[in-house]
Amino acid sequence: MEKVGYMGIVGSFSEVAAGELIRMAGMPDAELVPMVCSQNILDALRAGEIDYGVLGITNTTAGPVSEFVKAFEGVEYESLGDYVLPIHHCVFIKPGMKEEDITRISSHPQAFRQTDIYRANHWPDWKEVEDDDTALAAEHLARGILPENTAVICSAKGGAEWGLEMIAENIEDSRTNRTTFRLLKLK
Repeated sequence: MEKVGYMGIVGSFSEVAAGELIRMAGMPDAELVPMVCSQNILDALRAGEIDYGVLGITNTTAGPVSEFVKAFEGVEYESLGDYVLPIHHCVFIKPGMKEEDITRISSHPQAFRQTDIYRANHWPDWKEVEDDDTALAAEHLARGILPENTAVICSAKGGAEWGLEMIAENIEDSRTNRTTFRLLKLK
């Protein structure tokens, strides 16, 4: 059985894209392996631990996904297909917290770039705290790795997966916010 590593964890946008890409490639029985970031996928591909990778490569609002560009610069790979996923960001907090008590917000750098205007208009004083993945930020908040006064930006599925409370949805700056994900293997 083929193994397909994807950026993020369960509940991430990449997990959704990976499911679509393996279906489109005729590999419905492939095992999806959450790998959090591009560099982990590249390392696992080189070590033979996975057969394919699914990575976000570009976004219509924020441009190229910098972690993909950095990890795969100069790497020869074969593209097996692209999938364009509409991205709708939500803001979650820990249950029982009040929005007025939040002072920080955590997410992936791409999510911050896709929500700059909305956040500046609604929460201009919240300090940005970068994480390796949107769904991972949700996990970190739920498990207490992030302080309670932190909100996270992630998908509706990612926040629900960790039992968080949604306080805002569809906060992306562009209603046509989409990310292109690529299924690839090393040459």
